[in-house]
Amino acid sequence: MLVLAIETSGPLGSVALLESDRVLAEHSLEPGKKHAQSLLPTIRQALADCGRSPRDVGLTAVSIGPGSYTGLRVGVVCAKSFAYAVQCPLVAVDTLRAIACNSPPELSCIEVIADAQRGDLFAGQYGRNATGQWIGSSEVRVVRAEDWAAELTESCTLAGPGLEKFGALAAGRCSVLPAEFWVPIAANVARLGAHSLAAGLFADPWSIEPLYLRRSSAEVQWEKLHPGK
Repeated sequence: MLVLAIETSGPLGSVALLESDRVLAEHSLEPGKKHAQSLLPTIRQALADCGRSPRDVGLTAVSIGPGSYTGLRVGVVCAKSFAYAVQCPLVAVDTLRAIACNSPPELSCIEVIADAQRGDLFAGQYGRNATGQWIGSSEVRVVRAEDWAAELTESCTLAGPGLEKFGALAAGRCSVLPAEFWVPIAANVARLGAHSLAAGLFADPWSIEPLYLRRSSAEVQWEKLHPGK
């Protein structure tokens, strides 16, 4: 089965095609362009590079966050539209879990963080199951950065784009993976999507939404300016 994966949770978006656990193509979205401008051309290019057509895709997997509000909206809308157009199943993938999949094979547990803005961060804990697959050990949460740092112990290992902003808070408290392990990639989204489909965990194209976990600052500001509406 050919899997199309879309990852647009941050500034470094990507697209991948996977078949029988083999990555056929993986393309980064064009730097300097908004995801809405480069996503569809990148999907077309990935399919063309493999000599495939959209109708060959048997599953669409999309990273749903947490992450960039705008990027996630672009990726989810594109995935929904693509899956509907070619009549294939759609699977939603936890972005932080996809980052956990970057981890070295000797690692058995990890905490992944992303910037939630306003001094907060998103944090998710993940561990390998008996078959070596990464699964969530707890729900992804929104937490004040200082409170999160106070909870860290020497047994923790960290990854995720939130370390760019909050990494200094973890210094000397625990282990931190190198920066190349912090960013989600579409190939991992594809693999997680295939596993989810095999377990019967597919999404409804009409109701799937990005995993925002909190309202954007723009929404909060609008409510302050328009109370009661």
